[in-house]
Amino acid sequence: MAHHKYVVAFRIGFQSSLEYRFNFFLSLFSAVFPIVVHYYIWTAVYASAGESGLFGYSYQEMIMYTIIAAVVSKLVITNMEHAIAEDIKSGGLNKYIVKPVAYFGFRICSFIGQRLLYVAISLLVILALTFALNSFYKQHTGLERLLAFFLSLCLSVILSFLISYALCACAFWLSEISYFFVVTSLLVNIMSGGMFPLEIFGEGLQQLFRFLPFHYMIYFPVNVLNGKIADGLIWQGIAGQGIWIGLMLIVCHLAWKRGMKRYLGLGG
Repeated sequence: MAHHKYVVAFRIGFQSSLEYRFNFFLSLFSAVFPIVVHYYIWTAVYASAGESGLFGYSYQEMIMYTIIAAVVSKLVITNMEHAIAEDIKSGGLNKYIVKPVAYFGFRICSFIGQRLLYVAISLLVILALTFALNSFYKQHTGLERLLAFFLSLCLSVILSFLISYALCACAFWLSEISYFFVVTSLLVNIMSGGMFPLEIFGEGLQQLFRFLPFHYMIYFPVNVLNGKIADGLIWQGIAGQGIWIGLMLIVCHLAWKRGMKRYLGLGG
């Protein structure tokens, strides 16, 4: 019965997604405005440049990247940092210490349950957008790429959770964590390719970003679907996602192990 408590955590997360599904739809709708802005910006940039390709992207590829990245970024954002930080500051971790429930296990099971419905909805939206864009730009996205995109998207959601969970450990050391989360979320979004393709930042920064896990969150899965990543490199990239998930599990364990030594358990 040890696993039963985590099934309950999964169920709680899934029920939460049903209760607050309007928030997710509102979040998706909020992505429309930046998509429209980016569309007109890139249309003007390509028109003024007078070239068929910029930063290695054709106009059609850039528009597709912008639209799909906006949807994917809404999906991979965890929005759990403040809740975990509040547990640390207010003593909410106490109940997980005195009961046979691992906080990490509870959080990840709850997160997966919460994201299950969102992944399904986002996939339907992305498939509809891909079909519409392929029809409009007379392109074709094969079934193999769609399946590889689905797998890479699931891995990117897990990787995003682990990165957020590791960053939340900073709440053990920082008295005021809100502004830290604002800054880190912005930086992570930029380095993951949520705003622009990484090629825009030049060869030097692009190579730096490739040594970090963030580009596997948005940039990689979007370009799998976009066709920018060669067929032979897709599974290599998915393997890279798996390696970073393993490394981040270690980072989370070490960061929280050190952080718990500073935990005072006040309140709760």
